[in-house]
Amino acid sequence: MRTYISLTLIATGLLTGCVPTEKQYNAAVRVVRGSESQRNGLLDECIRQVGFSDKKARHNAAVALNVADKDAPKAVCSRYTNAIVSGDITYQDTLDLRNHRYTPRLIKIFRGG
Repeated sequence: MRTYISLTLIATGLLTGCVPTEKQYNAAVRVVRGSESQRNGLLDECIRQVGFSDKKARHNAAVALNVADKDAPKAVCSRYTNAIVSGDITYQDTLDLRNHRYTPRLIKIFRGG
């Protein structure tokens, strides 16, 4: 249960501004790196949270990600999850996302590069 809470904090941090502490973030990253089922859980929770129910937001995300509109939630969450596992997204990046600071590094990650 504790793992699930940490994963949920990471997933929702991207979307809602509820960023975990650095200690919580690092603990959750270790769990996600060590467990494929936890990675899948993070991906599923992210997709559930992001949704892009607003068609314009979904379209804008799709354009930025260079994917079809219908694929935008899965693309953003897959890239986010993979970047967490690989260490490409740091705690500071999570804070930047929360504050809508889209650094060149984050843009590159989310564009799939």
